[in-house]
Amino acid sequence: MSQSTTNELQYRGINRTICIGLGGTGHDVLMRIRRLIVDRYADLNNLPIVSFVHIDTDKAATQVTGICTGSTYHGVDLSFKEAEKVSATMSSNEVTMFVEGLERRSEYTRHGPYDHIARWFPPQLLRNIKAVEEGAKGIRPVGMLAFFHNYQKVKTAIESAERRTRGHDSLLLKAGLRVEPGLSIFVVGSLCGGTGSGMFLDIAYSLRHLYGDQSAKIFGYLVISPELYGNAPSMSANTYAALKELNYYSTPGTKFEAFYDLQNLVFIQEQRPPFDYTYLVSSQTGGEYSILVQGKLCNVIAHKIALDFSSELAPAIKGSRDNFLQHMIQCDKHPRPNSQRYLTFGLAAIYFPRDTIVQIALNRISLELVKFWLNGKGQSPDPLKLIEQFLIQYHWHNNPENKDNFTTKLAELVQENNKTFRNTISAWRNKLERQISECQKRENRNDIRGQLPREFREQFRKVQPGETESTRGIWLTRLLQISPNTTKELKTNIDDYLSQLLTPTDSTFSVKSVRDWLDALQHELHNYQLNLQEKITDNGGIKILEDLERKWRDTEQSIEDIEHKPSIPLLNNKNSQFQDEIKKSVQEVCKIIQHNFDVTVVQESLKIVNNLQKHVQERTTQVTAFSSLVEDLQSFYEKQDRDLRQLNFDEMSGEAIFDSEDIDRCYQNILPEDDLRRQFVLVSSTITEQTGRGQSLVSFIDKERTTPDQLQKEIDLKVDKLFASRSINIVNSVIKRFMQNYSLAVRSTRLAQVIQEAEPLLRLNLTDPYFREDPAKSSKLVGFKDTDELEVRQFKTLLTQDIGVEPNVLKATQAEDEILIVNEYAGFPLRLISSLARMRNPYLREQHSPTSFLHNDYNASFPDIIPPDARKMEELEDVFYPCLALGLLEKNQEN
Repeated sequence: MSQSTTNELQYRGINRTICIGLGGTGHDVLMRIRRLIVDRYADLNNLPIVSFVHIDTDKAATQVTGICTGSTYHGVDLSFKEAEKVSATMSSNEVTMFVEGLERRSEYTRHGPYDHIARWFPPQLLRNIKAVEEGAKGIRPVGMLAFFHNYQKVKTAIESAERRTRGHDSLLLKAGLRVEPGLSIFVVGSLCGGTGSGMFLDIAYSLRHLYGDQSAKIFGYLVISPELYGNAPSMSANTYAALKELNYYSTPGTKFEAFYDLQNLVFIQEQRPPFDYTYLVSSQTGGEYSILVQGKLCNVIAHKIALDFSSELAPAIKGSRDNFLQHMIQCDKHPRPNSQRYLTFGLAAIYFPRDTIVQIALNRISLELVKFWLNGKGQSPDPLKLIEQFLIQYHWHNNPENKDNFTTKLAELVQENNKTFRNTISAWRNKLERQISECQKRENRNDIRGQLPREFREQFRKVQPGETESTRGIWLTRLLQISPNTTKELKTNIDDYLSQLLTPTDSTFSVKSVRDWLDALQHELHNYQLNLQEKITDNGGIKILEDLERKWRDTEQSIEDIEHKPSIPLLNNKNSQFQDEIKKSVQEVCKIIQHNFDVTVVQESLKIVNNLQKHVQERTTQVTAFSSLVEDLQSFYEKQDRDLRQLNFDEMSGEAIFDSEDIDRCYQNILPEDDLRRQFVLVSSTITEQTGRGQSLVSFIDKERTTPDQLQKEIDLKVDKLFASRSINIVNSVIKRFMQNYSLAVRSTRLAQVIQEAEPLLRLNLTDPYFREDPAKSSKLVGFKDTDELEVRQFKTLLTQDIGVEPNVLKATQAEDEILIVNEYAGFPLRLISSLARMRNPYLREQHSPTSFLHNDYNASFPDIIPPDARKMEELEDVFYPCLALGLLEKNQEN
């Protein structure tokens, strides 16, 4: 083999692809396809060659995920971007204009703006139609009306989606994918309701108009299983009506015509069938297997569509499909020939349910994270130690024994010319005492006696009580002015330390630590309160000017007595007695002044403590509420863990193979035990990053800003983003697990059951005498990782010898975590569908009802899918053609 050939085989071919989802079913399938892309390529952006368009008449439909894993998967947001969504809606005003426009058609001299819709829209429906914003309500013409009204939006979205698939050849080559010529377009929806059933043909022919000449292949995946949607008679009738129209336009010799936009002259005439490949899918196989849940069927369809662009099985599937064409273009052998341009498929897998296992592991990470928030990891600090650390860190007390720093700190903050009150009074007293000491003569003493009353009153006025600044002493005013700032500073200390304790990197971090510390702090403040109240009681009331003057009068009397005493010459004992008495008076006056200041300091300190108690109580309430919120989250994650473990893993046909050990192994692989704390700190910091307040959880204690739903979504988003990608390599060989799980006696039985679940999801009457069954109309493949290991060899023997699967059906893949079984069947008429008669009965009942609008075009009539009895037609032919040949029949000139 040449080197060039070897290199060529290293690349897998892939077509540019557009996936278009109609209505709710289309939405759910597309979401699952996007999840599969993330599963296989890690990110939607890594497969830009596949683009999406979701069209719905319900404007709120895109807000619903439709899948159990939510809108975020492996850290990737699966939600549709604005360019990928088309809200095919009509407001009540637009509907009113439309109705009025149709009713006033006779007033227009030329063409009216709604003439292209009036050609087909049932006039009886005009008075019953309201706003089209919450779905088509199961009415097919409403779905088609929404398409016509929003045609330009739909066209623009599809063209934009097609452009997004271009220009990625180089990027994909690096990933081992070679872009091949052509464009694949998948249209998926249900024919049971109003949206998909109402617009699927118009979507198909619009695609024919846009890309029909560009080697594009258009695939339709249409669900025809009313029982999955409530099984109302109207759903069966809708399905039958849609199939009648599909069958008509899929028949050679018919022509589809539609005016979509009069202004831009968009007129479509097309003789080709709507789809190149029309897959009809129900919930039942030809055997006993049935899919009971809509989501499961959507998952099966998503896997089938994804095979075309993301699987190693794609070449085999495309090859088989090409071989079907020769059978599909032929009509059946019924006297009234019927188109056979239809396919169906079945798909089942024996798979390792990595999605769910990873989801359980990620849920456990979220659970352990909130436990970490509540209780920390490996620490339980003593609340008294926390209090001691807090008091030291913020210098609340110089002496831990006395704990008097509140009053001391407040007193020191009140200053005049950069001097505290105590220093100022001390300096004043020292000045007076020097002057007194310098007195030697009577004249000096008289001067002092005249000076002191003024000085005393002047200093006392600075600490005298008052209700206003004009009456209150300046020192007390300054004290009252500084008190709020001191309160604010101390509150900030509390909040800063609270924030510190709620910072995951802190060694004492946990909500429990905060609650214990706040309780201890409240107790500490209560003790301060008692001490201060005791001081106020001991200090007595505040002094007034009369107290000072009374003290001076006593001093004056004592001085007078000294002056009138006889003195001994030369000893100057009067001067000495005077100095002692005056100094004593100065000290007592200083005590009075100091008393007023100290009393006010203690009173303000008590106010500060009361404010701090209220602040701590508020913070305690907030932290308690946050703790309760986190405990609720813990309960939520614990319940979700139980629910996920008990979940029916039946999300795909086949069997999910796993063990509880797989969950533990997945969790440990994502989050090793020795790295728990560091990772919890990391994810916590990413959650708090958006708050702009650092790594602390303190921003979440505001109850009004934080709700459980908000916090849960934020936690899940960050956990998924940080840890989901680590699960990419978590796989197990399902072949080994399958062989281990089942004994030799039951392996073949179980595998045969899974293979039966992979039978085509459409029950057909293939024994019809006018239908030619041909093995070439069906294909089967079984894909798995083929190795030389013992279990794999035993599995192949099980398939080929015990069950009888042909060796050429087996296809090698690189996927160790999946055994995939795919069946396709093609080239059959609709009349063979077993459930057709059951859907036809409600259709016939509602067909002529004035309140039923089954067909989009009220003027059109379509041949029935179920033809007349073949034997009666043959008997009629045996009479008709001889009479025609013998000239026994004459042409009716009237018709």
